[in-house]
Amino acid sequence: MIKAPIVISASLIILLVLSCGTQDTVVLPEIREYINEERCSYTWQENDGWAFIAWAIEIDGGAETLAIQSGYSPSERPQPGEEVTLPLPQEVSEALENRLESARLVREATEVLQTGDTTSVRRLLQSAIQRDPQWSIPIYNISLIVLEQEGPGAVLEFLEPIAHKYDAALIQSEIAWNSGDPDEALRQLEICLMDESPPFEALAAAALIYTVTGHYYQAAGIWREILSSHEADASVRLMAARYAILHEERNR
Repeated sequence: MIKAPIVISASLIILLVLSCGTQDTVVLPEIREYINEERCSYTWQENDGWAFIAWAIEIDGGAETLAIQSGYSPSERPQPGEEVTLPLPQEVSEALENRLESARLVREATEVLQTGDTTSVRRLLQSAIQRDPQWSIPIYNISLIVLEQEGPGAVLEFLEPIAHKYDAALIQSEIAWNSGDPDEALRQLEICLMDESPPFEALAAAALIYTVTGHYYQAAGIWREILSSHEADASVRLMAARYAILHEERNR
């Protein structure tokens, strides 16, 4: 009787992770002063933005930090074709170009997805993967589409390059849950929970499975953790509040 609504909720949570960041192959060094020869030059492209680049390379501090360290104010945007010196070592220039081209393809795929043309979306995401094979975001996004269209068997090949990352663990958790294996679903989610800063969606999914399997104490602890953070998405915090209240009523 409980399983159906929980499956819907868990699937919704996993889909929410599409908009989250991930661990990437372009790693920024610690903040310090660079002489020009040590820094990475980048030619600003049409539709670039500080937020877009910061998202693609996962820079701590986001768009504002990236702009300031590049010698601009956060509200200032370079012109297309302008050379920008980014706070990255020169040796990652090629990796940066590949990552940003991949990110542009992911952005285009996201826009096309609104039209429902999943064939074009898959083609764009495949191109993004080819440009940066180690970046988990396009792999994760195409895996969700393949999972929906072709089932769990077809998605494993896509997940293999990111099997060690929480993105893959989330999808494999959903596959395990929908196949009636809550223990394996929870095991996969616990991979996410071992991350230094696990996504709140993974925390909520784990709490839901703990609730369904009768591990109320563990579930309650996670719900409280979500509620205590203002960084969690409003929909996830609302879900946490609902289940925290149910837990309190259960213990009366």
